[in-house]
Amino acid sequence: MTPKSGRTPVGATGSTKAISVSRFYKTSIQAAFDAWTKPTSLEKWFGPPGFRAEILTHDLRIGGDWRFLMMGSEGKGFHHFGTYVEISPPRKLAFTWASEEQVEGWRDENGDPTLVTVEFEQQADGVLVTVTHQQLQSDEARRALTGGWGGSLEALADFLETMESPR
Repeated sequence: MTPKSGRTPVGATGSTKAISVSRFYKTSIQAAFDAWTKPTSLEKWFGPPGFRAEILTHDLRIGGDWRFLMMGSEGKGFHHFGTYVEISPPRKLAFTWASEEQVEGWRDENGDPTLVTVEFEQQADGVLVTVTHQQLQSDEARRALTGGWGGSLEALADFLETMESPR
């Protein structure tokens, strides 16, 4: 059986202050968008390997706030939060990103939250999801977030595959 996620390697590119990670999924654009916008779905897949997300706030509207607790397998937690700045179903989602734990380099040069954009591109046999994280101030943050977003997109593949498998 061919995996629904299209199990191709995660693509990643970077500029001086931004990273971009993409993954193709054999699913509908709406299913991929819903996985990013429904709290019950987010809690099932969001986060890199070894982490799980607990959705604390999720006000999906422009200007609405979100806040997640990312729990690591060793019990260490990171609170990430931001505000939705664009919601264009089912093609684009953009939000600010910051961490209460003040992870070094995860804010912009003024100490403000960074910007994450998720784009959903319909293709003939699925959807390409691209996460771009901008305004990152350190190489360490760019490396960590490239791995983090790549791991999250891998977890999304597993989630979408499970959702679409016959029960």
